[in-house]
Amino acid sequence: MKFLAVGTALALLCSPVLAGRVPGSGLYAIWYGKNTDLLKPPFLSGGQAVTQWRTVEPEEGRFDFSSIDRQLAPLHERGLQATVQINGNRKPLYLFSKVPYHPDKLSHQVADKQGTLMFWHPAHAAAHQRLIRALGRYLQESRYRDAVLGVRLNFNAFGTEHHHLPKGEARQASSWTTPPGVTPGTDWSTKEVQAYQAMVFGEYISQISPHAYVFVRNGLPKDIAKDYREDFAKGRLGWFHTSSEAEPRAGSERRYQRFHTDCRPGTTTAYAEPWASAWGHHGTKTDDRACSPPQWNYWRLLLDLHNGVSFIALYSADLRVAQTGTYRYGKFGQLHDDKEAGTDYQTEFRLAFELAARYAGYHASPETSPGAWCAFRGNDLVREANGRPEKARKLKFYTNDYTFLMQRLPDTSVALGTTGPEDQRFGGWARQLKPGGTMALRLNPTFAISLDKQGATVRVTYLGGAKTTGTVQAAAQTLQLKPTTSKRWQTADFPINSWHGDTLRLTAGKAPLVLHMIEVLRRPR
Repeated sequence: MKFLAVGTALALLCSPVLAGRVPGSGLYAIWYGKNTDLLKPPFLSGGQAVTQWRTVEPEEGRFDFSSIDRQLAPLHERGLQATVQINGNRKPLYLFSKVPYHPDKLSHQVADKQGTLMFWHPAHAAAHQRLIRALGRYLQESRYRDAVLGVRLNFNAFGTEHHHLPKGEARQASSWTTPPGVTPGTDWSTKEVQAYQAMVFGEYISQISPHAYVFVRNGLPKDIAKDYREDFAKGRLGWFHTSSEAEPRAGSERRYQRFHTDCRPGTTTAYAEPWASAWGHHGTKTDDRACSPPQWNYWRLLLDLHNGVSFIALYSADLRVAQTGTYRYGKFGQLHDDKEAGTDYQTEFRLAFELAARYAGYHASPETSPGAWCAFRGNDLVREANGRPEKARKLKFYTNDYTFLMQRLPDTSVALGTTGPEDQRFGGWARQLKPGGTMALRLNPTFAISLDKQGATVRVTYLGGAKTTGTVQAAAQTLQLKPTTSKRWQTADFPINSWHGDTLRLTAGKAPLVLHMIEVLRRPR
């Protein structure tokens, strides 16, 4: 595989709208450790390299990036790329003799037995600055530099992103232990935090962005994010989060909207990891799931594509399902085996991943996108409680379909919850047309024009049944949805030799028609 040089990739991002597919777009495996056999699927674009600050700086001023090299090597051999993160859960031990520290772990992200370092102290800030500069030199000189897609901007204050202290004695510098000969620190304050953040931002922009994407957590407050608007617009910074779901979790809708507002139009890029696996596992916790694992996995990918995410991360446990049809996770052990359950999760996961890999990075490039689609849904209440009361789970923005260069026009169709067989990926949501009911959809005009006189395929996914019939009108042709003996989800493909127009229309027959998606696929020239 030939890599596009990072400098060229970033140059493409300097216009307000991205031209062509975002370089490096695709699916990225995470948390696979030494199980590099999971990197084999052709739908993968890369993986992950993660290490700790203490590991790369075992002694003051001596930096050793071999832990990253070991993780980049197998990716480089396969022509893949990686996201890189240096976490601050474990800080270099010498800092406890240079920086005031609190004996308590003031965040669950702190993993140092000695306690919590005062991150806003000048000695800590200077050490973090040296780390970022050393990382910049490594990215420039490493033999694996072409295998680096991007780097997470980790503040590494209390861990990776945590920096807040609740009101109490820990905000007072007097409650911290000051090592002999060290200048005492100041009280914790918003001003001190922002000064530290500004330093980190400046170093990542100057030291890292010339060599790789720099991804910033999308929970960054607006009053801080506004100072870096130009850096996002010019490709020096992009967004990321580690909380993708099949629908926004209660209280997280604003963060998803930042992707939708900034990334979907093509003004910057996004990298996203799921909050947990398709079974709801992360660490020792299990999250609620309102639909089956194949459905959750699939709809989570659709939401990332809907939001303009170019780089989509996959838990290794979910990736293994697509390879072996089995699922296991940490202390929970093996929880699914297709052979024992009589299911085909392997195919459901694989096809979901292949769809996401096909579309990732084309959200702002309708003239070259392989297709356009609309996945039908509708709800204004987050279905997965995860400990939140109903009044806290109201959705305001993500109440309608997930779309990709296609929009459904207002109609009388009815939104449905989980529908159809749970072992199929489609039925996490759906919409139903009443007998004789009609649904109209409009393609992105640039995408529609790009298909002019070129062949296309209209793909409709609907719930089968003996009385299920309907028609699809596209490019002046009328296509028939046929009844089936099976009540499972069906996918009907209709080739069209010469495309024209930007509107499609679906009409139900004499029975209700339950729909998951309509897709228009560009046919190869």
